[in-house]
Amino acid sequence: MRLFECAILRPEDPNWAAMLARCPHEFYHWPAYVRLEADRMGGEAASLWVSAADGAWLLPVVVRTVANVPGVQPPATYWRDAVTPYGYPHPLYWVEDADEESYLDSALAALRIFLRSQGFVAVFARCSPLRHLSAAHAKQGHVVAHGPCYWVDLSQDADELNAQLRGRYRSYLRALERSGVEARWVSVAANLSQYVELYYRTMDRVGAASWYYFPRDYFEGLARVLGENLHLCSVGVDNRTSALGLFADSGGVMQYLFSGVDESTGQPHATKLMMVFVRDWAKAAGLQVLHLGGGIGAADDALSQFKRGFTRHSSIFHTWRWVVDEDRYATLVAGWERAAGMGADPIDGYFPAYRKALPSGCHRADDVGQAR
Repeated sequence: MRLFECAILRPEDPNWAAMLARCPHEFYHWPAYVRLEADRMGGEAASLWVSAADGAWLLPVVVRTVANVPGVQPPATYWRDAVTPYGYPHPLYWVEDADEESYLDSALAALRIFLRSQGFVAVFARCSPLRHLSAAHAKQGHVVAHGPCYWVDLSQDADELNAQLRGRYRSYLRALERSGVEARWVSVAANLSQYVELYYRTMDRVGAASWYYFPRDYFEGLARVLGENLHLCSVGVDNRTSALGLFADSGGVMQYLFSGVDESTGQPHATKLMMVFVRDWAKAAGLQVLHLGGGIGAADDALSQFKRGFTRHSSIFHTWRWVVDEDRYATLVAGWERAAGMGADPIDGYFPAYRKALPSGCHRADDVGQAR
């Protein structure tokens, strides 16, 4: 009979550090990054953990109370839910000398009982399209497939990489080269103000949701957390900046984070040069993958089409929705429906359904759960 140990780990817990030392991971799993996200989201940084002698499982999360969900009387001050930080903080796990799916199925079943005893209602996880997700997660919860994410295999040689570029992109890059436009790394600290201004202007232009307007202190915190792993690419000519983009490397992966474009410079294809420059730099640095991500909310939109022009490789982005206490979840959803005057989303819609913003004119719920 396997004996499982379950816990909600604090960032300083040595079990969290031990898990990172054993499992391939990215900065999304770092305790300092989870703290940064917890500050932004108004919750507590933690990781959900279950372990036995022959394996372990960990998920970094932001824990929040559900006391502010409308329609719940009295307020459920001791009920909580958990959502992974922004990005791709995939569940980490290792299993020795056992069937992975069987082990994780038992481990998650034990963790469910523990979380229920701690007042948890639901868990929402954004999973990495670059990593394997055991089928045990679908047995215990619900795995939802979203749109494609695009990535570049940096093990391929230069000719193979360039052959994957969309034909028009190669023409644009040649034109940029003739115009003297160049891409280079610049200091994050010295250029952060310009980057944030350009990023906000770009979000205004594309009509981005308010959720994407990260405050300046968030970017400052990101720089502190990531240190030398955070890179700022500048594209321009004659001291005129046409585009700035933030990238982060960890675990052999270069992640494209955010970028901004100054359309007034007349260089609408500057970000294409940026991606090729970062691709070539990351390959020379010995990284394995440049992950470009997908469209907004993983949709097959203009952003997704732009990224598709750099590579033939793509993988589906998944989210994992886990209702650990069905009765409490039903109570919260019913309260939301009473306040909204309409039915709540199903399991493959906005999750947790009771976190969705209420229709205009109604009291608003907190927003932590939608796949982004």
